[in-house]
Amino acid sequence: MAAGHKPVLLEEAVSALAVEAGSVVVDATFGGGGHTRRVLEEASPGRVVGIDRDPAAAGRARDLLRDERFTFEAGPYDEVLRGMVERGERADAVLFDLGLSSFQIDEPRRGFSYVAAGPLDMRMDPGSGVSAAEYLNTVEVAELIEALGRYGDVPRGEARRIAREVVRRRPLSTTTDLHDAVRAAVGWKERGGNPAKRVFQAVRVRVNDELEGLRRALQATERLLVPGGRLAVITFQSGEDRIVKRFIAEREGRCVCPPELPVCVCGASPVFRRGPVVRPSEEEVGENPRSASARLRSATRTSEPPGDV
Repeated sequence: MAAGHKPVLLEEAVSALAVEAGSVVVDATFGGGGHTRRVLEEASPGRVVGIDRDPAAAGRARDLLRDERFTFEAGPYDEVLRGMVERGERADAVLFDLGLSSFQIDEPRRGFSYVAAGPLDMRMDPGSGVSAAEYLNTVEVAELIEALGRYGDVPRGEARRIAREVVRRRPLSTTTDLHDAVRAAVGWKERGGNPAKRVFQAVRVRVNDELEGLRRALQATERLLVPGGRLAVITFQSGEDRIVKRFIAEREGRCVCPPELPVCVCGASPVFRRGPVVRPSEEEVGENPRSASARLRSATRTSEPPGDV
């Protein structure tokens, strides 16, 4: 496991993937490689594909390339997964560990942290797309208000004050600039933590198109998984968790069969059968406070054809 990175729900996620000997496993968010390494060490897969659009992740995957079972694909996971489908590839298990890795949060130059000074970047791939600074220095007030609410669950009144303060202080160039704008607009709350946390989250999600990318990736996964294949998704914030929950629910239909049945016998013809929702243990949260908001949702692919996109 890479130093400095502690995978959340590691054992639970690997268990949910139910990897059998010879299986094809896709780690759609390689990050520090903790989940991939555990699968390679303990589950005897036939092939593991690691995906990440962060250029630094490719360096962290370099030692694993000595294992002939492992390959690494650089790029946004929705694009890579769609490419696999178009090439006719199939997978037995797909894992998403959403959000940021410790490597990204703890590196001030990436601009993700609201407690460390650095350039206002926030791009998962610093060489592609619009930075957070470019976005905040050009976005209209109304659009920013909407983004703060949609992607960060910032209350509308606070979002309005923050958006106006951001525009008043332009140009912004550092994380400190954005943090100070938030503090000037809404002050400090004794309860609920630093209000900049949700603002930084909202800007990051918007800059990286994270929610729409997740929707596209899940649609591709529906076509990539073989019958009996497993989907496991670890979420950390409400927006992404709602997408995953809705995706599984819509494809489960109205199936009322017990989860232990291998096939649907009630006539609902579900595309996925959902598994239990798993949260971190108190012990894990104590050891790794960043895991507190995590949820693991899983589902099993049936033999039904995929729905329309």
